Amino acid sequence: MRHTVLALVIAAMVTPAYAQFSPNLAGGGAKVKTDADAKQEKDREAGYRSGVNRIPDGKPKTDPWGGVRNAGSAQSQPRSSAK
Repeated sequence: MRHTVLALVIAAMVTPAYAQFSPNLAGGGAKVKTDADAKQEKDREAGYRSGVNRIPDGKPKTDPWGGVRNAGSAQSQPRSSAK
């Protein structure tokens, strides 16, 4: 009984460690880029950059309570940290 429990504990500890070292089943590997792939990636990147540059800048942030709040009072009063 003791040996069976010991074997199950060892198997339970080894299983997660084995899963970290499993081979990559998705294929992968280092792909060598051809000239056509490099040109296609460069064109795609240029298209992305031109699209991002066409996005207009956002409006400046406005303070909806600016007219109600006293502008100088919030900054002139230092906060006291009484702990």
